[in-house]
Amino acid sequence: MEPVALTTPRLTLSAPRAADIDAVYAACQDAQLQRFVPVPVPYERFHAEGFVLELVPEWWRDDIEYVFGIRRAPDAPLMGVVAWQRARGYIGYWLGAAHRGDGVMTEAVAAVIDWVFTHEDVDELRWEATAGNLGSALVAQRTGFRWDGTGRISNVRPGQEEGGWRAVLRREHLGSVQPAAEWPVLG
Repeated sequence: MEPVALTTPRLTLSAPRAADIDAVYAACQDAQLQRFVPVPVPYERFHAEGFVLELVPEWWRDDIEYVFGIRRAPDAPLMGVVAWQRARGYIGYWLGAAHRGDGVMTEAVAAVIDWVFTHEDVDELRWEATAGNLGSALVAQRTGFRWDGTGRISNVRPGQEEGGWRAVLRREHLGSVQPAAEWPVLG
């Protein structure tokens, strides 16, 4: 598939491009991001170059994973990414530290969810996070995911504990939000 762009009232979501390499590199230096997102540690500039210039275009072309860079406007700096792993059905995301806390990620994830359910023949999306990633859990809960429990997760850095949190968003749940009290990690 060719990359597509999505817009929301405050954001533009489009495939990361060469001009985003520095922003990806800088964001991936954050200790909190490194704790919760399975990026290489230490994260070197060549990792950002490979992600932006090789992996993202390959994943779009081969229908493996659709990665959307989050921006305030089409030409604005990259703030983070939302990705849908098509084959496995997972939504994943990260946001640079300076951009957290004002609903950017919730808005971006909601846009990708709407796009997936509108343009793909899928009945559910899945989310998982390393245990302790409350920010990611809040975004998942606020975008309609339903708590699915704890246990082994697939997306961990080698040597990292495999335990984590899981949730599911089914087509019939679109437009509704499970109360935070029903998420044991948020209540």
